[in-house]
Amino acid sequence: MGRFVLRNVKKAFGEHIIIPALDLDIDDGEFVVFVGPSGCGKTTLLRSISGLETVTGGKIELDGRDITYEHPSKRNVAMVFQNYALFPHLTVFENVAFGLRLQRLTKAEINQRVQRAAALLHIEPLLQRKPKQLSGGQRQRVALHLCPGQP
Repeated sequence: MGRFVLRNVKKAFGEHIIIPALDLDIDDGEFVVFVGPSGCGKTTLLRSISGLETVTGGKIELDGRDITYEHPSKRNVAMVFQNYALFPHLTVFENVAFGLRLQRLTKAEINQRVQRAAALLHIEPLLQRKPKQLSGGQRQRVALHLCPGQP
C-alpha cells in the first residue's frame, strides 16, 4: 500500500474541531485500526486521507509524496464504506465496471480490468451475481474493486 505520514493534520467544520492536530506514521504493510465512540472523527480521518474531505491544516504524505490537496483519483487510495455502496440492480461485473464506463474506456479494457480485479479479490465466480446473492464479506470485496486511477 505504501507509507502514510500525517503531520499536524487538523479538521474542523466551522468552530467545531473534529480532528485536533494529529501526527501519525503508518508503515507499508502495517495494520492500523481506529476505534472510538460515534462522532469522534474516525470516518472523517479516513475520508481526509482518501481525499473525500479536505483537511483544515497539516500535511498528508504517501510514500514521501504530498497528497494533502490532490484529487482523490490521483491519490491511489481506496476506501470501503460500511454500507458497501453497491448498486443492487447491477451484477458484480457491472458494479465493478461502472466507474470504468464513466471513464469511457473500451469494452475490452473494461473487461480486462474487471477480470484483473476479480482475480485479485478472488471473486471471479461471483461476477454474474447480484449483491443480494452475496455474503457480507463478498460484498465488501466487490466494494474494494479498483479505485479510479488504478491500472
